Amino acid sequence: MTAAAVVEEFGVAMTTATAALAAVRGRRIADLFEEEPQLSPVQAAERLGYPLITHRRALAAARSEQRIREARPYVCSVAQALVGAGLAEPDEPEVVGLPSGALAAAIRLTPGQAAAVVVWDERFGWRTSGSQRHPFGKDTGARPQGEGIRYLTDQARPVPSAVLAALRG
Repeated sequence: MTAAAVVEEFGVAMTTATAALAAVRGRRIADLFEEEPQLSPVQAAERLGYPLITHRRALAAARSEQRIREARPYVCSVAQALVGAGLAEPDEPEVVGLPSGALAAAIRLTPGQAAAVVVWDERFGWRTSGSQRHPFGKDTGARPQGEGIRYLTDQARPVPSAVLAALRG
């Protein structure tokens, strides 16, 4: 599939089509790495039949996907601790890449909590957010500050019980 075919089929902009294809190709490369870790990134892209011109973006997306997959169990362990304590909704949080390249995730809290969401940012650790709709805010690369934001720990990846204790405290 080419970006031009996606544009024609779905009526999206070329940049949207290119980004979507890179993301899908990156996930497929990450899947192949999990199955055959001895492959080089270029070998994986070639094995999947990706045109040489698409390799750079697909390989960057694959690196991002691998980082997301590595972070997901940690974020889910914190979410499970918060759900177990009755503080969070039982949704599975999605780990996402921010425009700066950092990873982040948001966990929706149950109604009645002091904050709407707790946010994990791999650069700054766990914090609260007053906005459920835009929990990450604008990614400027600086440590977010403002109304509804309270940092829970001074570590990037504290154990789930430390996040729970800080949220209660």
